[in-house]
Amino acid sequence: MKGLSASIGLCAMAAQVWAGDQVPAQGAAAGMLDIAFLETQFSVSLAVPSEDILGFDHRAADDTDRSAVADAISSLSKPLTLFVVPEQAGCATASANVSLTGEGLGSEADTEGAPEFLAEYLIQCSDMAALDRIEFAYFERFDHVSALDITASSQGVTRRIHVTSQSPVLDVSALQSAD
Repeated sequence: MKGLSASIGLCAMAAQVWAGDQVPAQGAAAGMLDIAFLETQFSVSLAVPSEDILGFDHRAADDTDRSAVADAISSLSKPLTLFVVPEQAGCATASANVSLTGEGLGSEADTEGAPEFLAEYLIQCSDMAALDRIEFAYFERFDHVSALDITASSQGVTRRIHVTSQSPVLDVSALQSAD
């Protein structure tokens, strides 16, 4: 039940991030990552085209494709191995929910649009002041991905940031001290 409460709270926080004025992403192919920093936790919402993760954008057609999807979902279900924070922050995953759109069951499934992975995370931290950066091991795990467009929200300030595989670190301290 605790996970359900955290998931509901995460959806509400993600909606708050999207409520601010935002500039559209520069590259349509880049995945989107929304981060909302709060007092003792942060939420992360990820939406990325399946082609970026899997290397293909069609429904899983065979056992090899299905295995790739299962591996991707398994990896995406461990956010702190993909979005690495300083150990001193004492962070732990409170909830992780991952889905793949466009991979419905049967012929009646809604398959409009390109398939994409959606993930919602809630990360609890014992020392948010020690959370000064997030390193994106995500780019190493998913080598088809070259960039993420990030919307970060902290203390009422929302910023847009473009993180790439060539520069895979987000300076969180600058976000948390911005007024």
